[in-house]
Amino acid sequence: GLGALTQFLVKDSKKYLAFEIDLSLKEHLTQFENEKSKIIYIDFMDVKEIDINNYFNNEEVHLVGNLPYYITTPIIFKFLEMNQIKSATIMVQKEVGERMISAKNLKSYNAFSAILQYYTHVTKVLNVKKEMFSPVPKVDSMVVRLTKIERPYNDEFHKLYEKVSKLAFTQKRKTLVNNLQNGLNLSKDEIIKLISALHFDEKTRAEALSVENLIDLTLEIQKNNIHIK
Repeated sequence: GLGALTQFLVKDSKKYLAFEIDLSLKEHLTQFENEKSKIIYIDFMDVKEIDINNYFNNEEVHLVGNLPYYITTPIIFKFLEMNQIKSATIMVQKEVGERMISAKNLKSYNAFSAILQYYTHVTKVLNVKKEMFSPVPKVDSMVVRLTKIERPYNDEFHKLYEKVSKLAFTQKRKTLVNNLQNGLNLSKDEIIKLISALHFDEKTRAEALSVENLIDLTLEIQKNNIHIK
């Protein structure tokens, strides 16, 4: 964009690196570059972690941005993959923000909520009314802050947790047992026995499971060497 955030961030940052996809803005944005701030004209999705490491000399990095709504989720998962970036303060569509901060037993709680909250501590900063933009968009926005969590598990477990979460929420109206049947090589009775060990019954739905519950379920699946299709 035209630097609405950048004009303030360059003043308060120890070191600043921005990504802009529109080369036509280069002449205007040059005013924000100096010995401690730089703008790279590239899609953020194409940025390599080594580029971040080299520029910031392996120092802790924080991501700030107003995310394009149509690629919000890919950018968030890109952030999760980049180890040097420890937190993100981002503006997203309000509906997406509600899912990001949602807790178990709420209608907005889904696999995305559970996966994001496994990797980060998510907090709402503020709501932003659509009338604050020009031109006025169709939806309101929300600013959220994501702070990465160090989990005591390896990459293999992280990926298994993601698979289990997606499987558990396959169809929200169905029970956890029915959804797990779609991806586990187990009979219905075996799945009931599996979740009973975690103090859930056959009527339980995924939305009743907290992140900690899903971690326990993943550990149980891993311990029993259960394959996910």
